[in-house]
Amino acid sequence: MGNMFGGSQKKQEKSQSQIDYENQLAADKVAEEKRAADAKLTAKEKESKTARGLIGSRSMFGKSGGRGYFEGN
Repeated sequence: MGNMFGGSQKKQEKSQSQIDYENQLAADKVAEEKRAADAKLTAKEKESKTARGLIGSRSMFGKSGGRGYFEGN
């Protein structure tokens, strides 16, 4: 007995353009995951430095003259 709708049961082979497209999608996914991990690491590092007082408007190590500093002379 065959297929009820008359189609064959053979699996279609992928063309080279489909293979290239799938490879590009996989590479893009890896690159996006790397960018997301880098962004998360950067945000975590900035939060850590802010919590320790290394950066921020009232930091001892910031550039004077900005917000949070007293003008003294």
